[in-house]
Amino acid sequence: MPEKTNQKIGIMADSHGDPEAIAAGALFLKQLDCTGLYHLGDICDSTLWKTADECVAQVRHHGIVAVKGNNDHTLAADARGRSDGGIRAATIAFLENLPLSLTVGSAKLVHSRPFVRQLGLSAMIGVMGRREADKFFRENANGLLFRGHSHKPEMISTEEKEIRFSPLTAGQIVELSGHRPCIVTCGALASGSVIVWKPGNDRLECHSFYVNIEKKTLT
Repeated sequence: MPEKTNQKIGIMADSHGDPEAIAAGALFLKQLDCTGLYHLGDICDSTLWKTADECVAQVRHHGIVAVKGNNDHTLAADARGRSDGGIRAATIAFLENLPLSLTVGSAKLVHSRPFVRQLGLSAMIGVMGRREADKFFRENANGLLFRGHSHKPEMISTEEKEIRFSPLTAGQIVELSGHRPCIVTCGALASGSVIVWKPGNDRLECHSFYVNIEKKTLT
């Protein structure tokens, strides 16, 4: 994907079976003029079978490109083995066929860890600690990784050869060119967290929005 100066990429993660959050997040990002929308996995929740069809319907309706999360994998595997789950075959197939990673411009998108070739399905789980971050940085000298899974917005980078974990807050703008290589945890869409990446000038914008005013309000 060419990295145009005015291009905006909208990134979300971890909607965990909340179709209203997916719809609200997509509309919010479109209002910010994002031309590409990406979901970093756990679209569905393995314990919320009744919402799976609508979650996938919202992803498809809004043209969101997604990677597979561990909940998506578990739900699809369980549903495939049962005849009484009530989940559409098309929904199961959609979740099963999601990739474990995507490359968008200079960035890699995964659910949790980027080491898909070594870990396979296990890459969808596990923490992004110092050892994992150091491995990614050594293998990607100018790399940028977007991930979900951990639910709290965060950036991992190096400063004076030390690995730094820095929380990200709504309204924060980060000039990534001064922090690469780095790893960005998007935060949970179910809590209203989304990120806008401007690849042309390598800038990150952190946002939050109201998911459902009756259920959860962000501060």
